[in-house]
Amino acid sequence: MPTAAKLFAALALAAAGFFTGALVLPYLPAVAQSGMLPVVAGCFGLLLGWRVIGRAVGKGMWMTAQAGMRASVYMVILVLFFLGLVQMIRLSVRMRYDGPMDALTDIVSQGIEFGMAALKPDVIIVLLVGGALAGVLSEWAHRRWV
Repeated sequence: MPTAAKLFAALALAAAGFFTGALVLPYLPAVAQSGMLPVVAGCFGLLLGWRVIGRAVGKGMWMTAQAGMRASVYMVILVLFFLGLVQMIRLSVRMRYDGPMDALTDIVSQGIEFGMAALKPDVIIVLLVGGALAGVLSEWAHRRWV
């Protein structure tokens, strides 16, 4: 059921994902530096804010902030999987794989490679603080409009 808390969680985590995606762009290799990364991260943030943080409201600020940080970690996993998938498709079009299993296993290794390149303190801080703020905002909206 749509609620104000889910809306606030979705919009706040989408904003956190967008800003984190924009912040991480200079750290990524040149093949992953498309301008669409902030938008993709924002879309995943929108979905996860609604589904993960939106379900945790009503349990207190601390629990909802924890749900926000958990949702931001889920967002990182999904974005890295997406980046690995896009890179695998680019390489498979160039016939770089011997078979389909090589291509599928390379999704994980490409995602890990991008994740290691983006593992910087400022990115982690923005991501976790943004997730926690998304949780706190959704809890505030839940208390305000229930």
